[in-house]
Amino acid sequence: MNQSLPVGLLSILEHVLRGTTLRQTQRRFLTVVLSVFLAVPGRLNAVNLSRYAGCSDRTIRRWLHRTDKGAIPWWSLQLQTVQAGIESGLISPLFVLAIDASFHRKAGTKTDHIGAFWNGSTGHVEQGIEQSCCALVEVQHRQAFPIHARQTQTQPEAGNRMAQAIRQLDDVLHGLRALPQLEVAAVVADGNYAHQDFVQAMTCHGLPVVSKMQRNADLKYVKSGEHEKRRGRPKKYDGKVTFDDLSRFEVVSETNTERVLTQVVWRTHWNLPVRVVVVQQLNRRGQVSAYAVLFSTAVHMPAHEVVAFYKSRFEIELIFRDQKQFLGGQDAQVRAQPALEAHWNMVMLMLNVARLEALRQAGSGQGLVFHLEDMKRRAYNALFAEVILSQLGLDAYFHELHTMPSSPLNFGLKAA
Repeated sequence: MNQSLPVGLLSILEHVLRGTTLRQTQRRFLTVVLSVFLAVPGRLNAVNLSRYAGCSDRTIRRWLHRTDKGAIPWWSLQLQTVQAGIESGLISPLFVLAIDASFHRKAGTKTDHIGAFWNGSTGHVEQGIEQSCCALVEVQHRQAFPIHARQTQTQPEAGNRMAQAIRQLDDVLHGLRALPQLEVAAVVADGNYAHQDFVQAMTCHGLPVVSKMQRNADLKYVKSGEHEKRRGRPKKYDGKVTFDDLSRFEVVSETNTERVLTQVVWRTHWNLPVRVVVVQQLNRRGQVSAYAVLFSTAVHMPAHEVVAFYKSRFEIELIFRDQKQFLGGQDAQVRAQPALEAHWNMVMLMLNVARLEALRQAGSGQGLVFHLEDMKRRAYNALFAEVILSQLGLDAYFHELHTMPSSPLNFGLKAA
């Protein structure tokens, strides 16, 4: 039986905190800070948060820097938000696990693991730090929940970015076993993760990889049918795949603007078969103007599933946008790696709670366009109204603002 979520952001936050094993001090800190997190205008750093929350900026920084047994279990809190969404029936238990990295600008030279990273917004390498994020994306309605953030390390002993991403996914997949009702259909990533080590690591977990392949990848058709009657070993391959000639590919679907073709071929460098899906964009004359090559290591996965899973990967880009634009993902005035990761996880927790509230209001994820700007405006209006009424001794009338026909808490919201 579905367990309905409570009404309101703060009530959902309290519901998540109650469902997680926390110390009294941890629960008090999270309640104080996160209750005003969406309502704070401007930069979301420790100093600005302390102006609205009932604690000092030193207290906030001290909690972010903790690495002992008393550190806040962000991982358990993130999983609790997903579990609350599943138990309430607002999201289905079938997900894909997406991973991607995001560049964060950082001044100075004293920040841990600051270095040269690719900035996708500008299209070139810049000095800063990088956040590697794992998110669960619901398959049915493509609702995304970030669950794990880790900073990319620059020290040689940490390994390259691919090795660090594999270790992060290993930790996440082992941790997801704590939610038996959750099912992960595939690991989805962009073309930067289409690497042999990455594919092998996910295969060891029993999960297929859906990603984008280079156009010059060494692919060969698999020999089928009767073999030639000759001496020697039977032929394993039947020619090289060239994307200029896809006559041996099966056409899955075709419209005036798009054609989807698929075939099971052999990836020579990885030494395993993969299902390749070619998505061609057609111009007005029916000619191919552009195309993308997707693949899945599960050869029996239907082509439309491969396309749908890869398209769902884009939801993690919207997570990065919301983190930076509305929730202060780049505002952390800390330099230590544990503090940076704690700040990112705090932002992700608030993002997940806000998404649960949006899903509760909509009743389901179908057709939901999730946007944080209006939720931040309403949270600020509520906080401002509560302060004014408390100063006037009218605290008892605050709950009436939610039911008034004039909807004063919706002041400044954009028209739908």
